[in-house]
Amino acid sequence: MMTILKNSSLKILQAFVLFFPISFVFGNFSINLVTILISLIGIAYYNKKLFVCSDKVPLYLVSAFFFIVIFSSYYQNIFYEDNKDSIKSLFFLRYLLLLFVLKTMIFQKDLNIKYFLIICFLVSSIISLDILIQFYFGKNIFGYEPIELSRNVKYYTSIFGKELIAGGFIQMFAIPGIFAIFFISKKVDRKLTLYIIFFLFVFLFLTSLILAGNRMPVIMFVFFLIFLSLIIKIKNKKNIFLSTSLAIILIFSLIIYNSDTLKKRSMNFLAGVPSPSIIIKELKKEYPNLKKYENTGKQFHSLIEFKTTPQYENYPFFTGHLPIFITSIDLFFENPIKGGGIKSYRNNCYKKVHLPNRVCESHPHNFTLDILNDTGFLGFLLIYTTVIYLLYNNYKDYQLGDFRKTEISNWIYLGIILSLVTQFFPFKSSGSFFSTFNAAYTFFLLGISFGLNELKQHKYT
Repeated sequence: MMTILKNSSLKILQAFVLFFPISFVFGNFSINLVTILISLIGIAYYNKKLFVCSDKVPLYLVSAFFFIVIFSSYYQNIFYEDNKDSIKSLFFLRYLLLLFVLKTMIFQKDLNIKYFLIICFLVSSIISLDILIQFYFGKNIFGYEPIELSRNVKYYTSIFGKELIAGGFIQMFAIPGIFAIFFISKKVDRKLTLYIIFFLFVFLFLTSLILAGNRMPVIMFVFFLIFLSLIIKIKNKKNIFLSTSLAIILIFSLIIYNSDTLKKRSMNFLAGVPSPSIIIKELKKEYPNLKKYENTGKQFHSLIEFKTTPQYENYPFFTGHLPIFITSIDLFFENPIKGGGIKSYRNNCYKKVHLPNRVCESHPHNFTLDILNDTGFLGFLLIYTTVIYLLYNNYKDYQLGDFRKTEISNWIYLGIILSLVTQFFPFKSSGSFFSTFNAAYTFFLLGISFGLNELKQHKYT
């Protein structure tokens, strides 16, 4: 009886793990529910095995990062001011449990990562095709029309309705998922046919990303193609991937150049890229005349000085990233070591808006700045060291190829490595690192990467 229950628990756990990419379609409640269920069932099934690691370096690093998240949040709450979000730092621990469960499943050979990649591929392909349907017919398969935020500028959002997240979703799951082609089509005799299928889907994903209107996912997918071409280890494959990727990028560049709408949106995006020199210049400025407005929450454009003092320099808003980045870095300097606690940017940005070129938003729109704001340089160092350590070990394992003493495909290693690299690319604009959407995906990837690293340590066969 106990054996039957144990086997049933494992099958349920595996089902929820494979459902994980689909949960993102249904929103944060679904993501949180699946994350919690995976964590709870994993704890019940594996018990102490969850915390057994041969390589303790990433274990200590990632655990220390979560400790800093909690410590920074409650330190700020106790010694400085009430932080209504401090309790969220405790709930954030669900992602640490998610990571441990996935690590253990892979090490125990209870999770076939191929199936996860196949689900990622199917979900991202369906959303991409739905965007094409929405583009050609004016409505998607559920009758949703595209979103028009300004004249002649449409965002094709598929089943996400008014939420402009279709591009981010496709980029996140298409990058690991596209390598599933080499599993789904493994019965195809000619390898050239597989590469043709691969790049047909590259074309599909890029097209849907452009139509979705989220510009950073387009850039990150292009970066993924280039980086893939550089790190793939077999020379003839490297040449195929590099030449074909460059050809596809050239085709899409020409399409954008010859479309007035796409060209305008691209130029606006490029114009809005924050200049480091401007950020440094602004942060060096002192505004003693505005000191009296500090912590009042009054915005600079509402002050009498805004109208009467012409020497205050205001930079063009464009995409809004420049003032957000300036505000974020300014806040980081107040707590550079440990940060201001989880969600600190949205709780503290009111302190800076009396200064020129500052703005309040829900988050800094960049993972690096978000982590620096909330956990300081210490938290930033811990999480990025964890990522680099796992990437380095996974890449070394990938390089071993047939000499590797695991049954994990090279394509899986590439999918996880490239997904992590694009997820943690330090200069991309993004949602909040601590949001449900990003945190669940990030620590799911890290859990898989952690598990692959454990297989290496035990030379598991």
